[in-house]
Amino acid sequence: MMTIKNTVVRHQLESATMPLMALSQNGSLNCCDEPDAYDDDCECANCGTCVCDQPIGGDNYLWGYSYKPFGSHYVDYLNGGFVILPITDAVESDMVYGMELEVEYRLPEFENVRTLLTYLNAAFGSHQSDSTAVWIGKEDSTVDVEFVSMPFTYRAWQAAQPALAIAMEFAQAKFRAFYAESAGGHIHVSKSLLSLTTMYAWIQFHYNNPGLIADIAQRSIGTDAEWCYLQKPDIPVAQIAKQKYGFPGRGALADSTHTIEHRYFRSNLKIERLNKNVEFLQSMFDYFSKLTYQDMARDGAHKLVGYLGHVSLNQATYPNLYTYLQKKGYISCV
Repeated sequence: MMTIKNTVVRHQLESATMPLMALSQNGSLNCCDEPDAYDDDCECANCGTCVCDQPIGGDNYLWGYSYKPFGSHYVDYLNGGFVILPITDAVESDMVYGMELEVEYRLPEFENVRTLLTYLNAAFGSHQSDSTAVWIGKEDSTVDVEFVSMPFTYRAWQAAQPALAIAMEFAQAKFRAFYAESAGGHIHVSKSLLSLTTMYAWIQFHYNNPGLIADIAQRSIGTDAEWCYLQKPDIPVAQIAKQKYGFPGRGALADSTHTIEHRYFRSNLKIERLNKNVEFLQSMFDYFSKLTYQDMARDGAHKLVGYLGHVSLNQATYPNLYTYLQKKGYISCV
């Protein structure tokens, strides 16, 4: 049922313009192609060119696979509006996430890429051509397009929900994700915001519960399921937690310079499934970050029963995750 609020949000999305740097304008990287390069006056910090003076339209291209512009800033939602802040301002009480959505075309119409990038950026407050791009389109050899986000807080994700729901409705009509053969919906978390204790609980929880991870990922489990196979590391989990790297190969969990990449999620364009995935990571962060070493060593608080109790007690905070875990039989309906 269409509500007045949905009608307003839909109109806002349809009135938005894709940020110029969401796509490569010429297929090659130069100093003006950095999404973080522009100051409040829309001028490139490298050469002084005003982005407003650059031509808009014509042929646009996906960024190359190796292009990684994000990491210096993140999106938050504060005092009723979206803000882009230096990543150094992030604190351990707020995790930031980065999302990668791999998709295939239903029909090879590039204008649909532009439209979805317009909607995704507008959902997080970037709704003009000279706005900072917080979602970009990239090449990926295994799929047609990879949509990649700037890091964002859970607050920002929640605030973006009305627009994201409409964006994903459009995406489902134009792209294929869940049933695309090789598409993943990877989510990164910042290593710097995980304390030693939280990092240990986080990693150990994954290795102790491969069945749960496969269910959450909506994938099969086994040694041939490379996207969700939790190969045990060659070094102790405590050592990985301390040094913040050391995951084996590119399995369910993988290292990047500043993040842990959760590669096990199957790509999905249903908003309730994307919410379930983000809520899963947020619920782990909320729960594990409150545990002490004594809680884990003495009481095993980082094990599955304790975590499920946390989700059950906070079902209003993680509604999509709670419903999914009930459906899968992890949480009783009684």
